[in-house]
Amino acid sequence: MVGIGGGIFRAPILNHLRWDKAIKIAALASFFILVNSVSGLFGLLSSNSLSLPLVETLCLALTVLLGGQLGIRISLKRLSANGIKRVTALLILIVGIRVLLVNGLGIL
Repeated sequence: MVGIGGGIFRAPILNHLRWDKAIKIAALASFFILVNSVSGLFGLLSSNSLSLPLVETLCLALTVLLGGQLGIRISLKRLSANGIKRVTALLILIVGIRVLLVNGLGIL
């Protein structure tokens, strides 16, 4: 409906419901996003719709790996539970603005 997998919306809902600790909720949301992304890639591969050059693919994979490693290290060593919630809220705000700009106004 909004053009994203929905994992970014899962974390604030689970935080609001006080499902578990913020770090566990962030890990669950990250895993959900990973599964959705891999499923989407397999869908594109099976329909022969994925056409990325090898160099771009490797750069994207490396970027995702580095971003994931940085994210987990920062969240485990530098952020409190409230810090994780604030970063999640900031990401929700960015995604919400992007959805409005792309889907609502057609700007991007």
